[in-house]
Amino acid sequence: MSVATPPVQRPRLLFVDDEQRVLNSMRVMFRRQFDLFLASHGAEALDIVKDQDIDVIVADHRMPKMTGVEVLSKVRALSPRTVRILLTGYADLDAVEGSINESEVFRFLTKPCAPQQLRETIELAAKLAREAPTPEAPSDLPALDTLEIIMENDTVTEVGRGAARPRAATAHSDTAALDQSRFVARRAPAPAPVASSQPPTHAGLAALGIIVFSSDADVIDTVQKAVGGRLPVHAAGNIVQVVRILNEHRPGVLVTDVSRDKITIQAMTARLKELLPQLVTIVVAQHRDVLDMAWLINHGQIFRFLRKPLSAGHCALSLQAALQHHRLLLKNPDLAKRHEVDATTTADSGIMEGVMAKLRTMKRLWTSL
Repeated sequence: MSVATPPVQRPRLLFVDDEQRVLNSMRVMFRRQFDLFLASHGAEALDIVKDQDIDVIVADHRMPKMTGVEVLSKVRALSPRTVRILLTGYADLDAVEGSINESEVFRFLTKPCAPQQLRETIELAAKLAREAPTPEAPSDLPALDTLEIIMENDTVTEVGRGAARPRAATAHSDTAALDQSRFVARRAPAPAPVASSQPPTHAGLAALGIIVFSSDADVIDTVQKAVGGRLPVHAAGNIVQVVRILNEHRPGVLVTDVSRDKITIQAMTARLKELLPQLVTIVVAQHRDVLDMAWLINHGQIFRFLRKPLSAGHCALSLQAALQHHRLLLKNPDLAKRHEVDATTTADSGIMEGVMAKLRTMKRLWTSL
């Protein structure tokens, strides 16, 4: 007797927009391909996410009571496997920055969005949601020797394991919480900067080094202070050095400064993510630019965006989250599929293309660790 094969369930897609005409258009466009859910405000969307196993959510940013970034940030906590897309018709710097740092969106799309682009983006997101679901509770990861900090006049001091622990300073704290909290803990000596050649000194910290691509000594110094000597920090002044450090030291996190030679560095960031999806990137810049940040989301899947001058405390929290994310990608290689990037449209220089060609032999960079 043959066993009937159960029908394949269609992907579940949720649109959130306060304009009914937009929701009507989305219904016509996607109802045949997806199990479609529509919400006119954030609270309604969150109720749907609680009741349904949503694969993809597309949220408009400019909505009353709860913005799209806020909705997607809450969805990220409620349903980590749901792939998040932000859609907005405004050049909103806070929206783009929030979509990176708070919501960790898969794509940032602007209105009016071409129907073909919207459809292709959602189809890819649904495919990734089904093929590479995020583990709900990655508690089986070995614990990091956490970068516990307190903020005192924008400096970092280490908190001993027996000392009072600041409530907000955890691996998953949002950077916004730092601006709203006062941390109280005993004083400790400020940590000394780590030498670039210093190897990890703690068990289980393989592949958790940090590479800083910047010509700004203040950026390098701030990262070293944030790390506090617990992990190696490798400084790179050009793309050739970046590739050499990746090959020799296999750091898991890249801090890249796009304040100078922006186009080349953006192209490098995108190519690195394309070739090494388990590398987690934090972008540092002097100023915010909507188009630049949106491009880095869609083409580079950057993990965090930090503005200069850097705060050591904010930097420490971002690094801690990035290190944890890199470890998650190492433990679950299929998750790297969720960081698939749009093909880069910026032409690489001949030198850069030659250097990047070496990275094709490094795709299995961390497998021997």
